[in-house]
Amino acid sequence: MSRPRTWGRLIVCLLFAPVLALSSPSSPKQNPPNLPLSRETPRIYILRSHIKNKTHSIGWPLLPQTNWCELDVQSIRFTNENGVQIPFDVEELATNTKQWRLTPNSNSYAIAFNAMAYSSVLDEEEAIKIAWPESWGKEMKIYLQPSRFIESNDEIFKKAVADNGEPKSVPIHIAAKILIRYTLMNIESTGRYSHIANNVTTGIDVKGARYAVKKAKGSAADLVCVCVATLRAAGIPARPVVGITDADTVGTTQIDPQYIVWGEYALPETGWVPFFPERMRGTVEGLSKTAPWHGLGSLPWLNRRVPLAWNFDCFDVDRSTQNLQMNFSSSPN
Repeated sequence: MSRPRTWGRLIVCLLFAPVLALSSPSSPKQNPPNLPLSRETPRIYILRSHIKNKTHSIGWPLLPQTNWCELDVQSIRFTNENGVQIPFDVEELATNTKQWRLTPNSNSYAIAFNAMAYSSVLDEEEAIKIAWPESWGKEMKIYLQPSRFIESNDEIFKKAVADNGEPKSVPIHIAAKILIRYTLMNIESTGRYSHIANNVTTGIDVKGARYAVKKAKGSAADLVCVCVATLRAAGIPARPVVGITDADTVGTTQIDPQYIVWGEYALPETGWVPFFPERMRGTVEGLSKTAPWHGLGSLPWLNRRVPLAWNFDCFDVDRSTQNLQMNFSSSPN
């Protein structure tokens, strides 16, 4: 596959358009972050997942465009168990039109698509200079509200914020780092993201932020939930990112493709700062708040992850068995 430039019109322009009776959300556009965030070192992947539902499909999640990944919408294919292409519907979520649900007319199917993922770079000194906004726009407010597994309106998260002082007494980037570090120091992680047996996945291993705080431990996905819930309670828009990776926690060793969960928080007029709690755990306790932290902001291995959703409403991911494939295609200049 050549490097994606403009993805063109949605999938209705495909050669097989007469077979695919689709709705037509807007095609994604280039969406790079603004300085002091930047992206580099793109890698193109071909992803494929075989899904088996007991009854019917309720859909597959996809993010057509993020600060750190671009989906080639014209590459999306659904096939049945015989390898025959099948029709599917595309729906923008009512809560966030930038997220899609793709629903095929089969309970068992394979979905394949191409995506280009980027590494992230953050200029720490410039990030610290960014002030809190007077208010957040409508698009951001959704990420200040509680959601599935992220019970940010619970008093336990308000207390966590209060235990660390007034968030707005420091720059927003510093406040986020303080609260993430506080979470890492108080919640143990199993290191797991999903339920896997014999290379077959049956969903994300997550019980939620409130559960993890009460137990003082949880899965690696739960650890992300606690970080996001605490940031939201402090007035910082934040969200989990559910995706697929073929790299380990450090990002240097190839593994079998699996689900992974990380987080993002908003910097005003800049974009979404990625952070990876599992990578940061045990490494940031004694670091200066103004120093760069491994696993926050600058993630050279973020280009080995393809995001699927910004929440845990992941449809068939939660209720089916899945076999994931993620094949590197090329590194465009």
